[in-house]
Amino acid sequence: MRVLAEVLMYAVFIAIVGVLSVWPPYELVEGDRAIISLVFSHAGDRIEECRILSQEELNKLPPNMRKPSDCPRERHPVRVELQSGGRTLYQDTLLPSGIWADGKASIYQRIEVAAGRHEVFVGMNDSGGSDDFDSTNSASVDMRPGRNLVIQFDEETEQFLIR
Repeated sequence: MRVLAEVLMYAVFIAIVGVLSVWPPYELVEGDRAIISLVFSHAGDRIEECRILSQEELNKLPPNMRKPSDCPRERHPVRVELQSGGRTLYQDTLLPSGIWADGKASIYQRIEVAAGRHEVFVGMNDSGGSDDFDSTNSASVDMRPGRNLVIQFDEETEQFLIR
């Protein structure tokens, strides 16, 4: 009798867990909406170029500090802009991480948009120079309701990937 009660309790527990795993239904966004996710980490260009040290400069340094070049650590902020149909959805200047401002700038931004066809443009300036973008990509995407479009930056090809 005790084994039957134990089996019955396990069955009730499994049934409760099963019901709660599908009810209430969870939707990431409302039925007629979709999401564009802008996700990447990227280090801007160095603010100053590396400088080759002369032999005299190297001789003045302690032996354990002698490197052939002097490279300042600080990097430029990364300016990023996301547009859809000519309308700016997101625009920001991302500061480099780290105590010396020498790390990567990271972004994880989710933007809700109406479902339907979108002309998506993403641009990034990591050189700190002009208002032009150093890396860009654009695509025409069909955003079905509930879809999550992910935009990433590929460090190897130095291009934005729109998936």
